[in-house]
Amino acid sequence: MTLETTAPSSPFRPDAEFFDKMGLDYQMAFGHDTGLQDFMKKAVTYFPPSSKVLDIGCGTGSPVASIVAAYGHRVTGIDSAQSMVDLSRKAVPSGTFELADMLEYKPIGKLDVILSILSLFQLSRAEIESMSLKWAEWLLPDGILCIGTMDPEERKHTAEMYHEDKMGLSGIPSLFMGKHGILTLLTQKGWNHMLEAAGFEIIHTESHLFEPPSEAQSDPEPHYFIIARKIR
Repeated sequence: MTLETTAPSSPFRPDAEFFDKMGLDYQMAFGHDTGLQDFMKKAVTYFPPSSKVLDIGCGTGSPVASIVAAYGHRVTGIDSAQSMVDLSRKAVPSGTFELADMLEYKPIGKLDVILSILSLFQLSRAEIESMSLKWAEWLLPDGILCIGTMDPEERKHTAEMYHEDKMGLSGIPSLFMGKHGILTLLTQKGWNHMLEAAGFEIIHTESHLFEPPSEAQSDPEPHYFIIARKIR
């Protein structure tokens, strides 16, 4: 796998075309994340039996959708990259996977569980806040929401990157699959505030440092995982 590592004149933001080209390279670089695997095995213990699950930004289908399906749940996954949808269909034959933009997608019927695992990094803070309201709308009462993100305060940052309310940071430098870019991330306090405002109660959090293999040419990722329940 040959990747560019020269910093561009303007920051790079991965898009559907970028992930479409990654395909199996992405799976080889990130599919062995044991912290994520452990989190998903913890998360499924909160799911009702035979849950109707939406996996937003399903990627290759492994390990997230494959673990959920292995525990007997009904998985629908969406991704903006066709290659990721194709890989998910192969990894989880029992699931349903669709090409869709998460910002425009609307599920048919209510859901027991929504997963958004490491799939929000291309969004602005306003877009993330908008998604939180959609998650609440789409879930049944007592439905479960699982989030995988990164803790910005565990990444290289400066005081100038903080939003005025200290709930998030923008302009965080990032190296991902050989590309230099920038991230907008909520702080742990920011996630708490946003989810509570959307009608969720956080019931579990955990943190894991994931270090991609050197050939992935990507920064270490301080993952922050959240399980929340819809309470109103």
